[in-house]
Amino acid sequence: MRIINIGSRVVNNYIIETHIGYVVIDTGYAGGYNNFLKRLTRSGIDKTDIKFVFITHVHDDHVGFLNELLRDTDATLILHRESPKRLLKGRNELIGGCPNLLAKLFVKSMSIVGKGKHEFPVAEVNNYDKLVLWTGNNQFFRELGVELDIISLPGHTSDSIGLLTGDGDLMCGDACMNNFPSIKRNIIWIENLDDYRKSWNTMIQSSAHTIYPSHGSPFPKKDLIRYSSYLEKIRIQ
Repeated sequence: MRIINIGSRVVNNYIIETHIGYVVIDTGYAGGYNNFLKRLTRSGIDKTDIKFVFITHVHDDHVGFLNELLRDTDATLILHRESPKRLLKGRNELIGGCPNLLAKLFVKSMSIVGKGKHEFPVAEVNNYDKLVLWTGNNQFFRELGVELDIISLPGHTSDSIGLLTGDGDLMCGDACMNNFPSIKRNIIWIENLDDYRKSWNTMIQSSAHTIYPSHGSPFPKKDLIRYSSYLEKIRIQ
């Protein structure tokens, strides 16, 4: 399957091309919709060809223009069953903390660039006509004949999920990270450390070959294996 990234330097915005339409992975920060449409056009994709919107988890940098994209397309929305409740809050859950001091300093510095409140537009999706809530075992894409598997990746948030292609490409959301200030591919915020460690094991044990994080460049799964021992050293700040 062809994977296109039309995101920014800050957050990736992957699109998967399937034989029944495009799958958009997450919807960036609020205010980013116009740039999204411009990049979509440059990639030769019409927004009417977007058939699915897949949300890896509800955070401000992943659901910012969800309302606008659903308004302008006839896409099916796929997300974790806990996500609708989080979407109604309009801001990130302040549960957990940072895995190291560098991450903690970075999170604090986000207020300088106007991202410190971690807010996003409230989205009421429970009444959306084309809503698919992932319960933990229903494989929506497989039922449509598309080689995409939804996998559970909690830890960063309790509603974190990923999408694994038949080619071994894993869109993991924020289950890991590959740019500053990440250390050894770890994300900068963890709600539940035990779940986070288990999700790394899930990714390692999966059929994935390449990991596509929401922040930073794709990298081989062997990096997760290489750095997995570091997880035991993490203490939430």
